[in-house]
Amino acid sequence: MIDIKLSICIPTYNFGAFIGETLTGVISQATDEVEIIVVDGASTDNTEDIVRDFQRRFPALSYHRLARRGGIDNDLAQTVELARGDYCWLMSSDDVPVAGAIRRMLQELSSGDDIYLCNRTECDRELHPLWTHPLLAGDAVDHTFIFAGPRDFVEYLSQARLIGALFSYISSLVVKRERWNAVAPDKKFMSSNYAHAARLFSILLQGGRMRYIREPLVFCRGENDSFAKNGVVHRFLIDLDGYLLLANSLFSDVDIRRAFLAVMRREHPWYVYAELRSRINSREQWRDLERKLLEYGYGPRRLAVVSILGSLPPVMFIARLLWFGTRGLRTIAARALRSDNDAVPATRR
Repeated sequence: MIDIKLSICIPTYNFGAFIGETLTGVISQATDEVEIIVVDGASTDNTEDIVRDFQRRFPALSYHRLARRGGIDNDLAQTVELARGDYCWLMSSDDVPVAGAIRRMLQELSSGDDIYLCNRTECDRELHPLWTHPLLAGDAVDHTFIFAGPRDFVEYLSQARLIGALFSYISSLVVKRERWNAVAPDKKFMSSNYAHAARLFSILLQGGRMRYIREPLVFCRGENDSFAKNGVVHRFLIDLDGYLLLANSLFSDVDIRRAFLAVMRREHPWYVYAELRSRINSREQWRDLERKLLEYGYGPRRLAVVSILGSLPPVMFIARLLWFGTRGLRTIAARALRSDNDAVPATRR
């Protein structure tokens, strides 16, 4: 019997429109060392029918339908619990590995590190590639980080440019199952949407090793954020609350906590919160958000400017025109520059 080296762990809920593409991308690259685990949080669409059909064609796919929706923290943890591989690639059910990604990851796993973090290619909703923003500083190359003490954490966090480097994006993450299982799940994280990040950072706090892979190995489907259905304010609060909880619960060292929270400021400069302010009518709700932003290290004077700007509809109207216009031009340019060879992922040709 061939040992399973890599388990592709896919939690899902009502992603029947996309999960077939994810499974096609994985199966087209899978070897005998690879299995797929799908945990379905009681989908009400056709997710089960689609996965069952793939299961008939790929026996190493294991499908588990839950009796009720448990949330991403619970469902993701269950995929790893059911896995048999030495390593688990945490994969969203609407993303797709790039051509050759699984072969590359199997090669990387020979180093025996505890966590692997790769970059991603941002795509539109149809999974057409648009651009890549490296998670670490632009000149960072493939590197193994050894977290033996506070200085190692601060050094790594100083290179982080996006919260993806803080494990916000699951499809970029591969973890050694033995190390994951050695960390007991903490109930206070189980409704935060970042229970997986808590376990991964706990591994690093125990002297873990993390391999950074500069190459993007995943196509990330944009315009399909299931966490954004309750509006932009709620979406930001998921990250703000989640990372404050992680920082205050995991990092007793002041320097690590400060460096950790600084990553959020790099991804979201202070002025982007003017958009949130414009959508908040309650003064008390804004004050609550302001308290959180102050804890992240956003300065009080800048937040005062944010409050003023967000309260001026003409200013926000112009800002939105500039933002969406620039974003639209970037998207059009990215699509125009795609060559015939890389216009779409291999699984879509």
